[in-house]
Amino acid sequence: MVSSLNPFTACLGVLYQPTATFGALKGQHNWSWLPFVLVVLAAILPVYYYFQVVDFQWYKEVIISSQFANVSPGEQQAVSASLNATKGIVGTIITPLIMVLVLVSLMALYLNVMTKSDPENIYGFSDWFGFSWWALLPSCVGALLSGIILFWLDHGQISFDAVSPSALSFLFAIPVTSTWFGLASSIKLEIVWSMYLVAVGVSQWVNISWRKALLVAFTPCVVLWLVWALIIIFD
Repeated sequence: MVSSLNPFTACLGVLYQPTATFGALKGQHNWSWLPFVLVVLAAILPVYYYFQVVDFQWYKEVIISSQFANVSPGEQQAVSASLNATKGIVGTIITPLIMVLVLVSLMALYLNVMTKSDPENIYGFSDWFGFSWWALLPSCVGALLSGIILFWLDHGQISFDAVSPSALSFLFAIPVTSTWFGLASSIKLEIVWSMYLVAVGVSQWVNISWRKALLVAFTPCVVLWLVWALIIIFD
C-alpha cells in the first residue's frame, strides 16, 4: 500500500494501517489539505443535517426546559424568540470550524513541545499542525454514523446527541438535564481512536518509546476527563 500512497489512499491507510501510513507520511508535507477538508466537513455536516431534519419547535422547547428552566416565563419567551433555524445553521458552520482550528492548533503546539525530547527531531509546529489533521480522521467515521442515524430517525424529535453517536451521552441515553451530560458528551469513541493514532504517528515520526508515545497521546484528554469528573462529584 505504501508504494502507491497518495493523499486519498493515505486517508484510508491511516484508519486501517496506521503504522505503515504514518511512516510513509513523514516525507509528505503537502498532503494534509485532504484530511483538513474531510475533518472540517465531518465537523459541519452532521450538525447542518440535524437542523434540516429536527422539529425546531420541539428543539427550542428542549433547550428552554433544560437550560432556562429557572428563569421567568418572559425571559423564556425572549430566548425562544431569539432561537431560529437560520441562526442554528449559521452557527453550525462557523462554530465547528473555529473549534476544530483551535483544537488542531493546540494539538500541534502540544506535540511540538512534547517531542523535543528526541534530539534528532526535525519537526516543528507546522509539521505537527498537518499531522493533527491525519490523526483526527476518525471523526469522519463518526460523521458517517451520525448521518445514517439522522436519516433513520426521521420523526423530527431527535436528540442533539445524534450528531455524536459514539459519545457516551448518546450510547447510554444520558439526559441533557444530568450533571454528567457535558462530560459524557465529550467522551467519544472516535476521540479514543484519534488518541491511538496520535501515539502511532508520534512513534513513527520521532525516536521515542511506544510507552511514552501512548502517554503523550492519552494524557491531555484523560486528565481533563478525570478533573471534570472530580468537579462534578465534589461540587
